[in-house]
Amino acid sequence: MRCTQGPVAAKPAISICALALAWVAIGPAAQAPGTTGRPVASEAKRTPLVESAHLKFIAEHGSALVERGQATGTYNAPVSATLTIHPKSVTAVVTIYPRGGSISGVANANYVVKGSVGYFGGTFTLRRGTGRYSHMSEVNGKPLGISGSIDRYSFAMEVKAHGDVNL
Repeated sequence: MRCTQGPVAAKPAISICALALAWVAIGPAAQAPGTTGRPVASEAKRTPLVESAHLKFIAEHGSALVERGQATGTYNAPVSATLTIHPKSVTAVVTIYPRGGSISGVANANYVVKGSVGYFGGTFTLRRGTGRYSHMSEVNGKPLGISGSIDRYSFAMEVKAHGDVNL
């Protein structure tokens, strides 16, 4: 049986093999001198972080205290904390709101009561940053230091955090 259709027009087509061969032949030479063609990460900037904050009691949620205030130092910014005071320790989730984003972390500290004041000292581990702080991290995975005091009657709190971070 014979085909009765007319001639088939040939369309120019470049095969995938031809494209691959062309890339192998000229692709690497088309790159700028000194480049590898791989993505380049920028080096993190090591920055000392030193903050002091005065917080005031806002509310109580079960056994957790909610406090808010202002931090001064590396970032002059609002700060909030939700903390739980245990007989010999304090745990807290802390967020600071510098311009351009936020920085959140978890504090774990020893706690000692002397008269009407409770004193704490321990570590602050970075958990999350947003905006320009989304890539913030601890230097070599080392948490920041945190210390402070809590007035046991008014729950007013003074906090200091210090350490190095990568930005």
